[in-house]
Amino acid sequence: MELTAETVAPALPAAPAAAGAWATLLRSRSLRVLLAIELVVALAVVGQLWSTRRQVVEAEQRELASLAGAMAAQADATLEAAAAALGTTRDELARGLIAPGTPGADALLRAHVAGLPQFRALDITDAEGRRIASSHADTAPAAPLAAHEFFVAARDGATGALHLSLPHVLRPEDPPSISVAMDWRDAHGRFGGVVMLEAAPDFLDRDFDRLSPSADTRMAIYRRDLGLVADGPGDHSREWAQDDAAHGLWDDPQRARTRELQLPGGERRLVAARALARAPLLLVVSRSRAAALAPWTRQAWLVGGFAGSALLVTLLMGVRNACEQARRRASEAALEAEQARTLRAFQAAQEGAWEWNPATGHSYLSPRMKELLGLARDAEVHDGPVATALLHPEDVEPLRAAFVEHAAGRQGAFDRVFRVRTPDGGWRHVRTRGLAVAGPEGVLLSGTAIDVSDEVQAREERQRLEDELGRARRMEALGTLAGGVAHDFNNILASVIGYGEIARDGLPPDSAAARPVERVLQAGQRGKALVERILAFSRGAPRSRVPLRLQPVVDEVLKLLASQLPAGTSLQQQRQAPDAVVRGDATAVFEAVMNLCTNGLQAMPQGGTLGVALDRVELAEERRLFDGRLAPGRYVRLVVEDQGTGIPAEVLPHLFEPFFTTRSAGGAGGTHRGTGLGLAVVHGVVVDLGGAIDLHTRAGQGTRFELYLPWCDEAVADDAAADDTATLPMGDGQALLVVDDEPALVDLASELLAGLGYEPFGTASSAEALRRFEAEPERYALLLTDELMPGLSGTALAQAVHALRPGLPVVLASGWGGPQFEQRAAGAGITVTLAKPLTRAELARAIARALRG
Repeated sequence: MELTAETVAPALPAAPAAAGAWATLLRSRSLRVLLAIELVVALAVVGQLWSTRRQVVEAEQRELASLAGAMAAQADATLEAAAAALGTTRDELARGLIAPGTPGADALLRAHVAGLPQFRALDITDAEGRRIASSHADTAPAAPLAAHEFFVAARDGATGALHLSLPHVLRPEDPPSISVAMDWRDAHGRFGGVVMLEAAPDFLDRDFDRLSPSADTRMAIYRRDLGLVADGPGDHSREWAQDDAAHGLWDDPQRARTRELQLPGGERRLVAARALARAPLLLVVSRSRAAALAPWTRQAWLVGGFAGSALLVTLLMGVRNACEQARRRASEAALEAEQARTLRAFQAAQEGAWEWNPATGHSYLSPRMKELLGLARDAEVHDGPVATALLHPEDVEPLRAAFVEHAAGRQGAFDRVFRVRTPDGGWRHVRTRGLAVAGPEGVLLSGTAIDVSDEVQAREERQRLEDELGRARRMEALGTLAGGVAHDFNNILASVIGYGEIARDGLPPDSAAARPVERVLQAGQRGKALVERILAFSRGAPRSRVPLRLQPVVDEVLKLLASQLPAGTSLQQQRQAPDAVVRGDATAVFEAVMNLCTNGLQAMPQGGTLGVALDRVELAEERRLFDGRLAPGRYVRLVVEDQGTGIPAEVLPHLFEPFFTTRSAGGAGGTHRGTGLGLAVVHGVVVDLGGAIDLHTRAGQGTRFELYLPWCDEAVADDAAADDTATLPMGDGQALLVVDDEPALVDLASELLAGLGYEPFGTASSAEALRRFEAEPERYALLLTDELMPGLSGTALAQAVHALRPGLPVVLASGWGGPQFEQRAAGAGITVTLAKPLTRAELARAIARALRG
C-alpha cells in the first residue's frame, strides 16, 4: 500500500476533540491489543539486537582466536625451521663436520641459511661469545656476545633449547635484528658456544597485515619476562599498552581461550592468546570492543529507527497492514543478508558452486566455477560441469563416471581432483566435492570446487626432495664402502708395485727374468687405475686441483673416440669455449668426459650421431637441475647427446649409483660390458669440481647430458718441460720418520728411501712415532705418514708434531683419505699429499719437493 498525505491525514484526530478522541482510543480493546503487540514487537527488536550484539562479539572472538592460531602456527613453523637449521649446525659442530674459521665452514653456513629466506645470517660463536664462523660475507668483526641475555640463556639453559632475544643491534652498520640462538657442545658435552640465526624484528609477524581482518586489530609477542619480541609489522610504535594483560595471560592456565579485558586507560578489548609450542613465547591478538561493535551499532540505530517508524505507521494505517509490511521487509532483509553472507564466504574461499541434473540436463555454474573450468564468467553451459574442452583428456571420462557412480548411490563421498588447461599451456588442479539429493525431477547433484594447484605442486615438490635425499644418502653410503675397499686394495698394490720395482732394478734390463717382473708392474698399474676409478666415485682420493683448460681435454677424448667409432656411428662436434678454465684434476676430467661419451656410444647399438658441444653459460639466478642446484655465476657447459633408446623412468633414481647398470654382462653381441662405474665416476668428478648435472631423456628419442662446471678466473700455468725420469732427486742422508699401520709398507718405504740416499726410521704405530718425535724433535728432517691408522690419524699426527716443531715438512700418502680429506690435510699443514700406491719416482719427487718447501 502506498503512503500519501491523503491516506495518512484521515487517521489523525482533529485538534479540538483530540483529548476526548485519545481517551476513547485508549479504552478501545483493539487499541490496547495493538499497543500490546507494539510493545511485544519493540521488546523483540531490542532482544534481537542484543542477541545480534552477542553474536557479533562471539564471531569477533572466534575470528581473533583463528587469527591467533594462524599466526602462532606460522611463528611455530618459522621457529621449527630455525631450530632444525640450528640443530643441524650444532650436530655438525659436535661431530667435527664444521671447522670454524675456514672458508668451508662459512660456505656450509651459507648453504644452511639459503633455504631460510626469513633469516639474514647464520653465525657461530665460541664459548666467550666471539664470532668464529658466519654466513655473512665481508662483515666487520662484532663485539663479543657473551654479555647478551640470549647468549647467557643459551649457555645456562637446557641444551638444545631455543632462545630468542629482544630486538637489538649486533653491529653498528646493521639494522636492528632478533637473534634465535641455541647452544652447541663438543663431543664431550662441554659448552662450545652458540649457533644463532639473525632475522628482521618482524620475522614472526610480517604476514599479520595480510591476515588481519581489520586495520585496528593488534598483535604482540611476549617472552615470559614480558620482553616484547614483536608488536606487529611496522615501526613498532606499540599503539596500545597491554603488558599487564599479557602478564595475566601467562599466569592463566586457560590462556588459549578468548576473553574481554579492560586496560588501565578504561578501553575494553577482545583478546585471544596462544602460547607458541617451539619457544616460551605468548602471542596476543586483540581488537577494541567498540571498533568490533561499530557495524552493529550502526545497524542498531538503523533497526531502531526503522522499528519506531514502523510502529508509528502501524498506529496510523492499521495493525494488520503494518505487521505484514514489517514481516515482509524483515524476511527480505534476512534473505538478502543470508545471500550476502553466502556470497562473501564463497568469495573469501575462492570456491565455485555448481548444480547438475543428469536426467534433465539442466545445470548451473557460478562465475567462479566457470573460471576454474577455464571458461568466461558469462559463458553459457548446457551439458554439466565436465562439458569443456579445456579439461585434461585423461580426466574427462573418470570424472563423468564418478558423477554417475555417485548419483546411482554406488559411491559414498564425491571428491575428485581433475586438471584444466591454463592460458599459458600449463594445468590447473581443481578439487570438486558434491552430494547427490533425490528430488521431484530426479537426482540433483550439487557441490563446490576449489583450485588446489599449489597443494599438488607442494606435494610433488616434497616427494621430489625426498627422492633426492634418498639418492644422496645411498650415494654417500656406497661411496664410503667403495673408499674403504679401495684403501685396503691400495695397501696391497703398494707392496706389489714397490717390491716389483726393487726386483726389476736388481735384474738386467730385457732379460728373461726381468720380463715377468715388468708384467707384474703392468698389472699393478692397471689395478691402480681401477682403484682410481673407484676413488673418483667416492671422492676420497687426494687429487690435485689446478686451473686447466677444458677444451684441450675434450679434444683429446674426441680424438680417441674418432679412431674407434663403431660402424654406422658418427661424431658431431661443436666447441665454442677455447678459453674455458676449470679448477680440478685433468686426469679425472678426462675420465669423466670419456665415460660420458662412451656411455652415449653404447646407447646406440644400431648406430647414430653422438653430439658433443662445449660452450659458456652465465646464470643470473639460481637454477635447479636434475642432480644439484646452480648458484648465479659463470659456468662451462659440456653437452653430450646421443640418439639411442633413452633411459627408462624407473632407472633415473639409480642413474649415478656405482655398479648399477642396465646392460648385460656381455653387452650387445658380447662386444662390450657394463661395469656400472661410468656414470658414477662422472657424477663424482662433477660434484668434486663443484658443478651439477642436467638430464633430458625420452624413450626412443635419445638422451642429453649437460655438465655444468664452475668457470675459474685463475691463470693456467704454462706447460713445463717434461721431467727427466731417468735422473731422480736424491737425498743427502736426511733422517726421515716413516709411519704406516702396515708393517710391510713401512719396510718397503724404508728400503726405497734408503736407496734414494735418505736415512729412514720406520714404525707401524702413530703413537710410537709421536713418542720418538717428542724425544728428539730436531732429529728428523721430514715426516712421511699414512692417513687412516689406529689411534692418531696422519693429519692428527701432523698437527701434533707441528705443535712441537712448526714448519716441519710433512708428506701424507693415503689410498683413501675419507670425507673432507683435503680440508683436513690443509688444516694440518700438510706439505705434499700423494695417492697410494706410490712408485719410487713419485716418492723421490714428493720428498724433494717437500724438503725444498
